[in-house]
Amino acid sequence: MTLPIRARLTVWYSLFLVVTLVAVGAFLVIELRTDLRSTIDRQVRTGSGAIVQNYISDGVAGFRATSAAALRRSGSDAQVLASDGRVTVFYGELARHPMLTGTTAAMALANKLQLLDVRLGPASEPFRVLATPVAVHTGLQLVVVAAPLQGVNEAVGRILKLLLIAGPAAMLVAGLGAWWLLRRALQPVERMRRKAEEIGIDQLHERLAPPKVTDEVGQLATTLNAMLDRLEAGVKANRQLIADASHELRTPLAAMRVELDVSLRDARRTEAERAVLQSVREDVDRMSRTVDNLMTLARADEGRLDLIQSDVELDAALEAAAALLRPLAEAKRVRLRMAVEPSRTFGDPNRLQLALANLIENAIKYTPPGGEVTLSSWRRGAEAGVTVADTGPGIPEDEQAHVFDRFYRIDRSRSRESGGSGLGLAICREIAHAHRGRVWVESDEGKGSAFSIALRARSAAPAEREPALADQRPGR
Repeated sequence: MTLPIRARLTVWYSLFLVVTLVAVGAFLVIELRTDLRSTIDRQVRTGSGAIVQNYISDGVAGFRATSAAALRRSGSDAQVLASDGRVTVFYGELARHPMLTGTTAAMALANKLQLLDVRLGPASEPFRVLATPVAVHTGLQLVVVAAPLQGVNEAVGRILKLLLIAGPAAMLVAGLGAWWLLRRALQPVERMRRKAEEIGIDQLHERLAPPKVTDEVGQLATTLNAMLDRLEAGVKANRQLIADASHELRTPLAAMRVELDVSLRDARRTEAERAVLQSVREDVDRMSRTVDNLMTLARADEGRLDLIQSDVELDAALEAAAALLRPLAEAKRVRLRMAVEPSRTFGDPNRLQLALANLIENAIKYTPPGGEVTLSSWRRGAEAGVTVADTGPGIPEDEQAHVFDRFYRIDRSRSRESGGSGLGLAICREIAHAHRGRVWVESDEGKGSAFSIALRARSAAPAEREPALADQRPGR
């Protein structure tokens, strides 16, 4: 699953912070350890130099006096090893025994090593050891000085523990802070997204509100608003083209229809000629209906779908629309069954009858011969409506949301071969919306479909403006 951008940015920020903290922590620990060991090395070198010098000049007495003065504060130990590995003189409890093994002592006598790490005592504690060869009258000997590293290791360990405790806490606080900051930073984007989601084809005049700060988000809002300007201009131009073309086509189509009617009345026409002319006449009628539908939709897009409203008996309007389409049903051998009950609304009788006729024609067109179309009027609470149910092939569930779109057809059951322009249901929706009502479809694939129009039930004076309907569906 893809994470939201806020979550992704927080994750990336947290990962970057983890890497940074680990790198900085490792650098601090290594540098601290190196600095502390360098301090120990300087102390060992200084103390060893003083001890060697005084041992050469004053012998055992000089060794003991210098060791006590130079090593008391640091807790270091010192000893002198003979060439055979015996301790000849020492300072400190650990120095009672040789602090270097035979091999190591031999390498130190050969001046092949000086500073090294060793573990001494019963607890095997770490020490930094410096072995310096000296030549005295008894032969070649080693002056060995050992400084403890326990303090260094403890200091480094404490710092490491603090980093391990404070690091996750800092990362948690920083992650929560990043989440909050990103939420604040992306709020303008979320507001623009919600507003853009509300802008449909009929609300292209609306614009996104840019944030007060002119940043990348503000530039995005400006760009999107410019895109909406172009879309609005293009849609207006297309709608104007459709309206102008529809208006210009009405006159020639009417003239063609008159000429065809005159030709059909000519007694000199043969039956074959009459069949051709009648077919052309039907095509002209179909084109005229398409042009009228386009004109209706163009007026609806411009907000000029004027309604001449009065009391309407939906049951009577449904019966009148059915009477007009009964010949079409009989020709296709589809039975029209009425199941009306009294229901009244306030609206434009002609527009409502057009919508009802489109629903009935659509049902007849897609019901197979021998099928049945049920026409019912009803009243449910504050709603009065009409349902047209057929026994056709039904509509797939993923297609149902688009059946009221303009020029939309479903390949299997809404093909162009069955006629129609694909505008009838779109006009039904526009007429229902103009009456502040709603239209919907309920369908089971393979069992048929039911198209419904719901309007405000007539219960107030004609001059009173009715509120919009709630989005509730009556049962089929």
